[in-house]
Amino acid sequence: MVKSAKILLIVGITLTITGLITNFTFGLKQDKQEVKKRMKVVNSTYETFKDSAKEFSTTRDNLYDNVFSELYFETLNLTISNCLTELTKYEQKLDEITPVAEKLKKNCQDIYFPSSDTNTKCQTYALSYEEMVNYFVNDVKQVNDNIEKYNEHNIENNTGIAPLQKYNTTKKYIDFNEDKEYSGKEDF
Repeated sequence: MVKSAKILLIVGITLTITGLITNFTFGLKQDKQEVKKRMKVVNSTYETFKDSAKEFSTTRDNLYDNVFSELYFETLNLTISNCLTELTKYEQKLDEITPVAEKLKKNCQDIYFPSSDTNTKCQTYALSYEEMVNYFVNDVKQVNDNIEKYNEHNIENNTGIAPLQKYNTTKKYIDFNEDKEYSGKEDF
């Protein structure tokens, strides 16, 4: 009886250890597959993000070259309509990038990839997206500040020119990569 209890105990311990090793090995294999899957998603999504970021940058450059350069205090009431239309297009470019950035955030968070290239992409997109949003908010703030000064000037001087509408957006400065810094934010 004692001998059979010892045999049962040894068999039980052996089966338990075998089960733990099998479970660990299976879990490790699943983790590796999940990491590979997330790396593929990050790498392909980053290419889309990079293309969208280039489009955003081109839109911003065009805005500065062709719209903001034409905004003069004396003729603001004549040029502001085009400016507000272009700001809407500018914001739409940013809105197109947001879901891509969120997909990258979902796949980059809480993991360190075995590929340094993928890790770099995770760091780069977060900083770039944060800068894009903050640049947009800066640009809108500058335009709205100019409109406010223009309206104040016209009221003070009784010019009879109707007040201009500011550009309305719900976007605010963000710290997307959560490093406690607002990259791209400028204090005016």
